[in-house]
Amino acid sequence: MLSSPIRFVSIIYAGFNIKMKKSVLFITHLYYPSPGGAERVFQKIAEGLARRGFQVTVLTSDALSTEQYFTLAVNNLSGQEVVNGVRVLREPLSAKIYKYFKFIDRPLRKAGRLGVFLRPLFFGPHFLRTFKEVLKEKVDVLVAGPTPTSTVFYGLFYKIRKPGTRFMVVPCMHTADRLHTSWLNLWAIKKADAVLALTDAEKKYLRLRSVREEKIQRIACGVDEYFLMAPRTEAGKLKDYVLYLGQEGEHKRIPLLIKAMKNLRDRDCENALVVAGARANFSYEIDRIISGLPQSARSRIYRFNNFSEEQKIALLDNCLMMVNPSAHESFGIVFLEAWARGKPVIGANIPTLREIIRDGENGLLFDDREEEDLERKILKILGNRELGLKMGQAGHRDISEKYTWDRIVDKIVGTFFPGISTKI
Repeated sequence: MLSSPIRFVSIIYAGFNIKMKKSVLFITHLYYPSPGGAERVFQKIAEGLARRGFQVTVLTSDALSTEQYFTLAVNNLSGQEVVNGVRVLREPLSAKIYKYFKFIDRPLRKAGRLGVFLRPLFFGPHFLRTFKEVLKEKVDVLVAGPTPTSTVFYGLFYKIRKPGTRFMVVPCMHTADRLHTSWLNLWAIKKADAVLALTDAEKKYLRLRSVREEKIQRIACGVDEYFLMAPRTEAGKLKDYVLYLGQEGEHKRIPLLIKAMKNLRDRDCENALVVAGARANFSYEIDRIISGLPQSARSRIYRFNNFSEEQKIALLDNCLMMVNPSAHESFGIVFLEAWARGKPVIGANIPTLREIIRDGENGLLFDDREEEDLERKILKILGNRELGLKMGQAGHRDISEKYTWDRIVDKIVGTFFPGISTKI
């Protein structure tokens, strides 16, 4: 017999909460500790849901970059672990399926339109043992992505096998990249019950490609609260530099920034360039470009490839601006991180960045078809520190009001799980 009405109510409430808990499976290409924007999106949504009581599993590879699907690197990551409340299952790159698909992918890279059409199926990651494992489990919601990886096709196959599961896709799409926007990717996206777009530009593109508008929900990206709250780091010997933050991929166009800074140095600009981000295959080309510069220019370029979140904050705190000349961005989390530390930003004048960078207010946009325009925009901030400070402050206000991960996860829960509390 129950001892009191209060105990009775508490038991009923606890039982109701257990019943209301939802199980969510993420199928994604890479996961923590892999760096990158899409990786961060999936990690922060997964961890945010776990903190709100959802039962969250992530199915991923043990790669640290998509390039490793083809180099078959060994990273010694755990095959199964719990990271911040999220169960993570990793299919190893040592699986035989990678060796077979590696040889299929090579000719597809040279096959023109046919290659663009078929490559998403073979791109990776590939799952055998771990996928069979999750197929045995009951899942309420499945979230797959990003394009152009094979994850959306595994998600679609799961949906076919378990039609009662709600299938959602987070494309993180580079709308100017043919591989991201291949017909097969769009076909799989159309089969989803819901699509989470990061920007209005992505949402508009999907709508124009016949994805039903009622399926698409814009969610944006964010930063963690500690990026806003962490105390300012004292400047060391290296300060007042131009900072590039992001992976060293080819599409990031780091050589364009290196050239711009060399030209500015030829015009007596003494500010250093700091390139901070994970190495990629294209890093060897960056090595070659830097080694070919005159010593006077080479000595003013610093590179950091492995650093913690605390060190990232220190890099941002001591720069004058953050510049990322990438022509392909699904959102651009690094711009948010710079604003969180009160820094002005410079980005390419592309649709996704036009949504978050208000030219002249919280940063500057440069014409990516005109190399000299990047130099002009860098000089504009170097020559007017007060303007840079005002733009950084405006960006900081934007982060506080719109771009925190807690706000974004609350929006996802409120939209797709009505009736479930968003309180942590």
